[in-house]
Amino acid sequence: MKVVKDEQIKVLQNLIKHCSDIEYGNKNNFSHIKSYSDFKRSIPINNYGDLEPYIQRMKAGEANLLWPGQISDFAVSSGTSGKGKHIPLSKERIKSDQKFMRRVVLNYLTQSPNIFSLMGSHVSLPGNIETISTNPDVRLGEISAFLALESPSYLSMFQILRPEVMIKEKWAEKFELCLDKAIKCDVRQITAVPSWALRFFLRALEKTGKDSIREVWPNLKLLISGGEDIKIYLDHFDHLCRGLNMDYVENYGASEGYFAFSDDLTRNDLRLTVDNGLFYEWIPNPHKDPDEMVKQEAIPTWEAKTGTPYGMVLTNNSGLWRYCVNDIIEFTDVSRPRITVLGRTSEMLDRFGEALDGHQAETALEETAQLMDASFSSFVVGGILEKNENTPVHVWFVQWLKKPDNMEGFIAELDQNIRANNRHYAIRSENKTIAQLKMYDLDQDILHRWKSENLPTGAQTKVPRIITDDDKIKSLIQLCEQTDKIPSD
Repeated sequence: MKVVKDEQIKVLQNLIKHCSDIEYGNKNNFSHIKSYSDFKRSIPINNYGDLEPYIQRMKAGEANLLWPGQISDFAVSSGTSGKGKHIPLSKERIKSDQKFMRRVVLNYLTQSPNIFSLMGSHVSLPGNIETISTNPDVRLGEISAFLALESPSYLSMFQILRPEVMIKEKWAEKFELCLDKAIKCDVRQITAVPSWALRFFLRALEKTGKDSIREVWPNLKLLISGGEDIKIYLDHFDHLCRGLNMDYVENYGASEGYFAFSDDLTRNDLRLTVDNGLFYEWIPNPHKDPDEMVKQEAIPTWEAKTGTPYGMVLTNNSGLWRYCVNDIIEFTDVSRPRITVLGRTSEMLDRFGEALDGHQAETALEETAQLMDASFSSFVVGGILEKNENTPVHVWFVQWLKKPDNMEGFIAELDQNIRANNRHYAIRSENKTIAQLKMYDLDQDILHRWKSENLPTGAQTKVPRIITDDDKIKSLIQLCEQTDKIPSD
């Protein structure tokens, strides 16, 4: 662990030294921080709300607040552009992300050294970038879009479309434009979140009339993915790409930074990067309530142990200080170190990159019910991708006090309500990488049976608003469908 500690201490020292004269540094006595212990005592653990006042001022043009200089680029973490979390992107942060991506590619080439297998066309499907009305100099967008703009020329020459085209606001238009060109090219590599890649494959088969991706792109070799758990999609990819010797490289990152990647194609865990401008801390067995979690004790990476769930606390080179990322990980190896991602600390449905949290889901359902003259007492929502389906779907289970007269209209209105308040869901829904939601009726008998079969027993056991386990979702669907088939008196 000495190497890990040395690397992380070096990162922390550089961050503190670089920011000793900014407003946040002066407020928290950065000039007096000489050790990790000083760092913990000087700076509280923060949620987004704690740093948001600084971020709002940064978006208004103020400089030297959370990071030296003026920052005009912000990555949208969740919600819509106007309402979501906006993560500052410094020049130093972009350089770190570029370094991370180079490391991913070079590591892959050490495992698959035939570089000529990738000497063809590359497809990249980044997100969008837009400006805000209050300050046209400020840009908001997905981190993938900002990285695409900064991609080196030696990689851009292989791309199907220039980055300037790919970050346009109308995602469906650029998707089809890229697809139309790609089916005429010798595509060797695709970089995309798994849901985009699945949609890209399916549309390629639709447009060409082919039966497999091998017939469209016989030399396709590599899919680099991130943003979603690729394991959910592997059965679909293996079927569509049958006959191809495909490699899958997974990145674990977010708007806050890129953390880990699959450096060994034979393993399912990921290598954590500890020398790239990010300082990590970990909260053992994190509380689900964000306000309670920030009160818990955090430990550095060199004190972590295997087999314990940890909430990630990040200090990055873009102005996030001891920031709760809302992810839960577990170490599989502490000496290198290696991790697996277990899920979210709070209730959030993010299996397909949609970032729909429990509060957002409840608000959308309440507003739709009020509009449609309906009312409910409880609900559960999950996301699933069935093996016999090509598109993931959100499944809602609602216990009605007053059921809407027009259920189809209610579903359409709820879907639109979520789109209006969640950028990621809206993009995925618009471009059919998430199907229109399904809805089932709940009653107390179904809930009781489902809880007894799937949740720990006890008086305080609560039904979660968000389910991320396939078996639990399927079990609830089955109980609802069984009840629907029982004839009424």
